[in-house]
Amino acid sequence: MINYIPLDYHEGYIQTWNFAIQRQLPKNFTLDAAYVANHTVRAPVAYNLNASFLFNSGSNGKPFFTKFNKNSDINYRYAGLSNNYNSLQVKVDRRFSGGFLMTTAYTWGHALGYSQEDGGLWNYVQQKRNYSRLDFERRHSFVQSYVYELPFGKGKKYLTGGVGRWVLGGWQLNGVLSLMTGRPLTFGTNVSANTPGSTLTPDIVGPVNITHNVAGTVGAATWLDTTGCVPVVTASCFLQQPLDADGKTPHFGNAGRNNFSGPGLGNLDFSIFRKFNIREKMKRGLVVVFGPVADPTGPWGLGVVRARSQEELLEFQENDPAIRANIGLRYEALPMLRTILPDRL
Repeated sequence: MINYIPLDYHEGYIQTWNFAIQRQLPKNFTLDAAYVANHTVRAPVAYNLNASFLFNSGSNGKPFFTKFNKNSDINYRYAGLSNNYNSLQVKVDRRFSGGFLMTTAYTWGHALGYSQEDGGLWNYVQQKRNYSRLDFERRHSFVQSYVYELPFGKGKKYLTGGVGRWVLGGWQLNGVLSLMTGRPLTFGTNVSANTPGSTLTPDIVGPVNITHNVAGTVGAATWLDTTGCVPVVTASCFLQQPLDADGKTPHFGNAGRNNFSGPGLGNLDFSIFRKFNIREKMKRGLVVVFGPVADPTGPWGLGVVRARSQEELLEFQENDPAIRANIGLRYEALPMLRTILPDRL
């Protein structure tokens, strides 16, 4: 493989533009709606100067093979091709109030281009067929996140004192829900194009039925109805090999690049934790001071705790949120022989 970079090469650039409106809504809600777009000018695509530009010609279609008997690829870095992205982005926010915050966002996006950045062309004979959806595109995206403090405990609506405050106070729920449609799919074929640098796709001869089934790591469910297609392609399959009527001569199939979308993505992150008021413990006399200590060998901290017994100290350690989170933190407790505390503590 040979890489060629011209001396007059100029970096590409991206043009971006957007238009947005924002509206204040009742009950602490706000609405944002925006049109966001960009245009990549001279995207750095690797262009093979020694690809075959004549269909079904093998190496004879390579210009440097016929002239200089050179069969290896010669990548022109970087050919400037254009990509573009257009989107509608809508967001609804609820400002933190009454212990509740929520953000809901939806994006409709459409990305088109000849190739991914720093990629190559898919078809050198019919180069207009390269222009299609880009690999990263997800047409619809929905994300909702929230923070909810339970209405129990000090400063809340319910159970502001007593046992209920200590049991239910300070708890917080957090969640992020993400839903996205699938990325583009390209149907392939085992028929050889005999055209180095270009890719063949099959012919679509029937309706493409999406079952919306996903097998996961086990099972036989498929996203598309593959009746008559596996284990071998039969006449009832919606895809057929790109061959002429003689059953031997290949041609470029009518299925393009990234015509269809694969399975979507759904993900839910959820957490629940409890907040402890260290200042309140300090006022009650258990914790004197906590703070980080600078140490070149790693981060650690120093705490001074006033405990009436070893059992009280162990109980404090076991109930520390950092220890209960089981993230690898630990305590090393050592007694202090003498200390001087201000009267206000």
